[in-house]
Amino acid sequence: MAKISNVYKHKKTKKWYYKKRLKKGNSLGKSWIKGEGFSTASEAKEALNNILENIKYGVYEEESEGIDFYDFFENVAIPHFKRTLKNSTFRNREKMYSKYFEYFRGSKISNMKQKDVALFKDYLQNLNSQYGKPISSSYINHILSGLYQIFDLAVERELISENYARKVKKLKVRSKREIMYWTIDEFNSFFGQLDETKYLDIMKKAGFYTLFFSGLRIGELMARKWSDIDWEKRMIYVNSTLSYRNKSDWSANVSDGAKTFSSKGWVKLSPINIQWLKKWKHSQESIGVMEYIFMYDGTMYAVRNWTLWQNQIINSYNIGKNKHEQLKKIRIHDFRDSHAMWLLSMGVDLKTIQKRLRHENAKTTMSYYLDKLPEHETSVLDSY
Repeated sequence: MAKISNVYKHKKTKKWYYKKRLKKGNSLGKSWIKGEGFSTASEAKEALNNILENIKYGVYEEESEGIDFYDFFENVAIPHFKRTLKNSTFRNREKMYSKYFEYFRGSKISNMKQKDVALFKDYLQNLNSQYGKPISSSYINHILSGLYQIFDLAVERELISENYARKVKKLKVRSKREIMYWTIDEFNSFFGQLDETKYLDIMKKAGFYTLFFSGLRIGELMARKWSDIDWEKRMIYVNSTLSYRNKSDWSANVSDGAKTFSSKGWVKLSPINIQWLKKWKHSQESIGVMEYIFMYDGTMYAVRNWTLWQNQIINSYNIGKNKHEQLKKIRIHDFRDSHAMWLLSMGVDLKTIQKRLRHENAKTTMSYYLDKLPEHETSVLDSY
């Protein structure tokens, strides 16, 4: 067996222990650290590595003093999430966790019990989102998942003996999400509000048309380059999504990945869709050659711009109309659902819709859309 550095076997007890000299100025203020009573050399080495990592991030303290939860979160958990999560996912989680885990600032991990996590869960259920509505159960569950993982890290580093957070159950989530969508007539009313003689409106027409008639997610649309289009075959290749923080800090590389493995692939476009993209390409080139399709001034902009433009167009259309004539407001993601519902209303089978939306399995497609148009249920199911 190869010798493991700083790990030794006691001659009398036959147990393994670690012993290591520390650099001057370490956070412990000690020259040596030692741990005994391990059954294997690997266990001793793992325990030593955990302590060294804690010292590295400055979070190791004497057991009697305890470690502040938020310090551990910032110095150990955040670097861990950054190493293990996709870049776009990490940014979203970092923002979410940093906001809500402030609740535990000043709390010592060693003193935190199941009741503390349960009270935190109750606290989240009583909060409202930025839109004035209660935070959704699925969102709260994402926060609790992060808490579970942080306590797992603390257990691994022997800062606590048990993960009490996992004893607090997640909230039940409705199996079906509510779907909002536009019919083809509603989309045409919206689309007709844009002026195809204006530079920015041409881009909006190309973008909104692609969203409605391709089923691409908005992040996927924003990450597309002109080189992703096969003009002859009328297809666009999807293999990444936009990760955006600001104009100077964003990424749309393949390494950022699509939502799932099945999300990657070619998507067929209609002839009219191709015409709008060509028209926009010609207009864009009058400003300069740009790598990404939906850049209009050479810089990348946030996905929320599309939501702002969409709401402006809807509000403009609804001026002077009574309630029954007004165009209902939908989210930007609902263009994807609108695409699926349009296909289903045209009698397209679920297997084809699944392929268009790049769902991993047909059950996902069926659970989302089938009950919206029950008159098509028989014809759709007959295709299986």
